[in-house]
Amino acid sequence: MKFVIRHEIRGRVRVHLYQKEMSIRQADLLQYYLCSLPGVTGAKVYDRTGDAVVLFDGDREGILEGIQKFTYENERLREIVPKDSGRALNRKYKEKLIQRVVVRTFTKTFLPVPVRAAYTVFHGARYFIKGLRRLLKGRLEVEVLDATAIAVSILRRDYDTAGSVMFLLGVGELLEEWTHKKSVGDLARSMSLNINKVWQNVDGARSLCLSPASGRETW
Repeated sequence: MKFVIRHEIRGRVRVHLYQKEMSIRQADLLQYYLCSLPGVTGAKVYDRTGDAVVLFDGDREGILEGIQKFTYENERLREIVPKDSGRALNRKYKEKLIQRVVVRTFTKTFLPVPVRAAYTVFHGARYFIKGLRRLLKGRLEVEVLDATAIAVSILRRDYDTAGSVMFLLGVGELLEEWTHKKSVGDLARSMSLNINKVWQNVDGARSLCLSPASGRETW
């Protein structure tokens, strides 16, 4: 693979790969490969920019030569690298968070007061409904307090405060959802053995078997 060194200090090198765009899967393959090189202590791949940072305490020339030999068509590498690394999940929720910040900034800065008031009341409706449902069930929970805070601000015509409360609640919900999915994904990956070959003992005879995921027959 062709690359150019962008920055280098002792024990650390940043390279840029000559390819138009890098998919999430390709970034995972490259990062796993870099971490497996002798002398490499850590690696980080940035799929958006096509850059890779490598930390090492081994032979510099050997590591650069290893990067040059890398190819995405390495079948063995494709088999052992998990298809779901969590990188796609992190990007998805990062983009959602940025979108919320942009929408909040736009509505607070550019929308006229009457339009902003209507927008705030419209989006506050779901918090009112959630709080009312808890009250009807006889539960005084967080949703009731959230709905009360938003309703009081709107009744006082303090739409900025109501909007800020809903924005913070939305960010909190988004982070909670991301944390839950990331924790479940990390746990699943840590419990996955990613083993393609096992020894099977049948009547005292040992035979090498490959998992169905490898797409090969039993030996």
